[in-house]
Amino acid sequence: MKRLLALLLAALMLVSVAACGKTNDPTKDTTPSGTSGPSGTSDTNAPETEPPDTEPPFDPGDLDDLPKDLSYDGADFIFCSPQKEYPATITDQDLIADRYSNAVYERTLYVSERLGVNFEEKFTTSYADAIRAGDDTYKLVHHRGIYVFAQATEGLGYLWSDVDTVDLTKNYWFDDINANLSIGGKMITAAGAYNMSTYTYTSAILFNKRLIEDYALENPYQLVRDGKWTWEKFAELGVKATFDLDGDGKRTEEDAWGFFCSPKVAPQPFTKSVNVLMLTKDEDDYPVYALDSDERFIEVFTRMFEILYDRRFWKYTDASDGDIPETGIRVFNAGRALMIDCNFLSIPKFRDMDADFGVIPYPKYDEDQEVYYSCNGNIFLPMIPSSLRLSDAKMSGAVMEAMSSYAIRYTIPEYYEVLLKTKLARDEESGEMFDIIMAHRVCDPGLFYIPDIERLIRDLFMNEKRDRIVSDLARKAGTFDTQIEELIVGFEENVKSVLG
Repeated sequence: MKRLLALLLAALMLVSVAACGKTNDPTKDTTPSGTSGPSGTSDTNAPETEPPDTEPPFDPGDLDDLPKDLSYDGADFIFCSPQKEYPATITDQDLIADRYSNAVYERTLYVSERLGVNFEEKFTTSYADAIRAGDDTYKLVHHRGIYVFAQATEGLGYLWSDVDTVDLTKNYWFDDINANLSIGGKMITAAGAYNMSTYTYTSAILFNKRLIEDYALENPYQLVRDGKWTWEKFAELGVKATFDLDGDGKRTEEDAWGFFCSPKVAPQPFTKSVNVLMLTKDEDDYPVYALDSDERFIEVFTRMFEILYDRRFWKYTDASDGDIPETGIRVFNAGRALMIDCNFLSIPKFRDMDADFGVIPYPKYDEDQEVYYSCNGNIFLPMIPSSLRLSDAKMSGAVMEAMSSYAIRYTIPEYYEVLLKTKLARDEESGEMFDIIMAHRVCDPGLFYIPDIERLIRDLFMNEKRDRIVSDLARKAGTFDTQIEELIVGFEENVKSVLG
């Protein structure tokens, strides 16, 4: 609703401090992988800059092919998200209120006025029951990918080929992610520029620059540039930074540690750093489970145990401590941890850290690996409810198309080039590293299609069952094959075109 948007802008302006600042070049083409751009030294105490102009200097609609006169004449458009602490669709809820928050607002206002829709966001987990009952209240659902796929195979989502207001060939729809979101050539969701979780849920490693200097360790930035930032080098630095600081002979959070990471999270960024997937695709675009016979996965996963458990530089906490462990955040901020696992969403948790930190990708498996791969985790994805009339489903598609075409020019640069690279980063080198991290994102279809595979891998690692890797992967093969078959049948029977 326009009134809601006005109130949101007023709230954002109350917490934004006006100052002079140079805006990004609006003609710059920002691609999904994150193009190189100007980066500068961050000043965490610097005043906020003014929000972007209300009137864009050019029409973002030039990027998409929606009709210029397309209007829905004041129709209500309700987004549905599961709960408020999850990334919101209309407004920024998880990051600091500054130019980026205003850019999100401006994007929403622009699309509202361009398409003649009144936006509202509701937070509920009962949307599936509403869709089953034929309720057309929610025009778009935004939830974690595992739920979107489970509900879509039940027939709760539209087949996107029916929605001709979406053009997935445009650069604001992310091919590197979307290639793993289809089943048998059918798309029931897609990742686009309006969806910030495709950025915020990307994995990286933060390191304490002061400790690198104090311990006379090799420069991680140079290691990355030289292609020598490998699992072995990561372990070497971690071991050199691990000490019993208080001399009590116990390994506690009061000691110095090489690396902090949740044990339930660790398998995903490490295996994805080698581009090893839990599920692959056959020639017909259907998922295939073969981990029990995948020698590369077994080699990589076994070495994870050796690197993290046996080298004893990794401090892990109970899984209940959070995906980015609160204990780790506390110890890293206090200067007693050299490195910590982090996604982009969590970087603001370190804004008040005294020592400067750097940002680097997860290491390569070895120097023979050509590029650095980054895990794009269990992101949020859109679903167009099947309870909508086709005309309303096309409106939902048009909203995502218009939001994404605007976001690739304005919202993404404000987040990526300004917030990440200049406000949250502590140095220019981090901006270079962000580009390396984003260049080769890996989104594992196994996370969405068959989440039980990830749960098995997580259980094996958390409970240090290295001697059961092969046997457990083989023991569950029949179960996973059955689940894949049910997934495919669900798609074939329930995800059908309404066009006939």
